[in-house]
Amino acid sequence: PLSPDLHPNLSTRERVELQTQGNACMTCHGIINPLGFTLEHFDAVGRYRQHDRGKPINAQGSYLTRDGREVSVVGARQLAEFLATSHEAHQAFVEQLFHQLTHQAVRAYGPNTLDSLCETFATRDFNIRELAVEIMAATALKSRDTTATTVPEPQPRSTR
Repeated sequence: PLSPDLHPNLSTRERVELQTQGNACMTCHGIINPLGFTLEHFDAVGRYRQHDRGKPINAQGSYLTRDGREVSVVGARQLAEFLATSHEAHQAFVEQLFHQLTHQAVRAYGPNTLDSLCETFATRDFNIRELAVEIMAATALKSRDTTATTVPEPQPRSTR
């Protein structure tokens, strides 16, 4: 990161924009910056602020959905409200929780497992504890093909 002392007249947002404007940086920062800028009211240690380097905070940001729709949000509250109602965010949360609890990809349990868990999560008012139980049940009750792991019966030893 560029030191604030190198550009004393630039806000944090302006320094980030300056530092990440190159094509190589924008490969990732084109996604990161628009979301991160919505959190500009919070400094590096999480304190709320109205100004940065004497300039009013610009917390305007955006999110590009998977279907190509750009959603504009201003500030952390609007971002949280958008994410709380976003099926995309719910699906990502379910998928990440599944992976954290099982150390396996949800798709390893079939093409419909993620959708089923997302539906259950929504119908149970987004209760994370109940989702964790559902994930454990879905993985514990998964039938396995036992024919591939059949071990031959031991043969009696010769007593010569």
